[in-house]
Parts: sequence; structure tokens; C-alpha cells
Amino acid sequence: MRKAYVAVLVIVVLLLAFCSGDFILASSETHVSTQTAVAKSANAIFNEGFCVYPDSYFGKIVAAELKARGHKVITLSSPVECDGQFLAVWVEELNVTYSPVLSKGNVRVVAIYSSAGDPTHYLRYSNATDKDTALRTFYTTEGAQLQAYIIAEVSDESRGFISFKGYRNYLLRRAAEVIAHQAERFELDEKRRTARG
Repeated sequence: MRKAYVAVLVIVVLLLAFCSGDFILASSETHVSTQTAVAKSANAIFNEGFCVYPDSYFGKIVAAELKARGHKVITLSSPVECDGQFLAVWVEELNVTYSPVLSKGNVRVVAIYSSAGDPTHYLRYSNATDKDTALRTFYTTEGAQLQAYIIAEVSDESRGFISFKGYRNYLLRRAAEVIAHQAERFELDEKRRTARG
């Protein structure tokens, strides 16, 4: 009887660890695809740092990634004009097929960017009935800025010891890396273009 009790307790502990723990001891095969579009006014300005909206779980992962890359970052609770580069981010789709030793998943994330901290493109998107058209339509604004959107898809297959939460977080962290890298590149690419004349 006592052995059965211990065995059940061990199984319960393992189930809890794999369901709510945050670990991934696995080899992963990950593929990333990114789609971006940019609209730029003459002499676009680039504010220092980033303002990330929303202050959601994924927004906090993106903010942490940008901070780790050396940027000043604040998270916004509402999409307002800010002193940094505005970056609205969200998870559009997250699919996971999970087992403790083999997991497959894909995540699709989207970001709307303004080099001058202008949330207008995002506000028009969030109020639109046709979201796809609103995302892909840029509007002329008074300020000199670069506006863009980023669509990133991360697909993965991992083998090893994986918790469900750990695997989900792994996918979101990889997506956040892609968004942060692309957001940094807008200013770097513009500086290179200007230097070439």
C-alpha cells in the first residue's frame, strides 16, 4: 500500500512538473520566416529607445529582449505617443502539439512600428473592421518617421525533456528575438543608406 502511495505521489509530481514547470532540455529544429513592409518620409527621425505596447506577457518578453540588447525600454498600458520608437506587438496564433519528449509548435506574431513614437498606424489597425488591409496600409503623417509592420512565424520541432509551459515560452522567446532584431534593423538600415548617400 505504501509503495503504491509513493508511486502515485511520484507520478503526480512529474505531471505537475511537466504541466506547470518552465524547462526545456531538448534539441530543437526551428525555422523562422519574416515579412516586413516599410513606409518612410524624408529625413525620418529615430527616437532613442523603445516603447512597447501592450504590457502583456508577450510584450514583456519583447521588452526584455530589447533591454538585453542594450536599449532603453518602457512598456505601455495604452497605445499613446511616446518619446521612444513605438512598437505594438501581439501574438496572432500559437499552436502546440505537446508531449513530454516530443513537441511541435508554431507561433505567428505581428508588430507595428514607428520610429518617431507615433501610434497612429496601430490605432487605425485596432479600430478597423478589415484588419489585414489596415495592417498593410500606411498613412501619411505630419512627422518625419519610418513606419513599418513585421509579421514573424516561428515553427519548431523539439525532442527531449520538455514542460508544456517551457515549450510555449521557448516559442514566444524565439518570436520576440525576431521582432527585436527587425525593430533594431530599421534604424541601422536607414543609417547605412544615408551614409552611402
